[in-house]
Amino acid sequence: MSAAVMQATAPVERRDSSSGGAEIAYVSYGGEQHLPLVMSLVDAELSEPYSIFTYRYFVYLWPQLTLLAFDANDGKCVGTVVCKMGEHRGAFRGYIAMLVVLKPYRGRGI
Repeated sequence: MSAAVMQATAPVERRDSSSGGAEIAYVSYGGEQHLPLVMSLVDAELSEPYSIFTYRYFVYLWPQLTLLAFDANDGKCVGTVVCKMGEHRGAFRGYIAMLVVLKPYRGRGI
């Protein structure tokens, strides 16, 4: 997607990836404009198909626990993590529902 989508939300953090030289911008989920990015990454890279309702369950209840990684040079979304948090036996427990990094960007510490 375009750099405009990346810039719709201020980056959480920017840093050079450990190899490959690409600067990566980490962005918190910013609403509906990010949902197609998350869906396209997960659909392309993970074997389990998810319905729109599954994505919305996570991003609407825990939007602060969904992050996207963008190549800051070209604005391309290269990774995402979708999580949730809940109470279990008196303590909070986190859960990673979906984790995707495009193959050319793997091994770079994203």
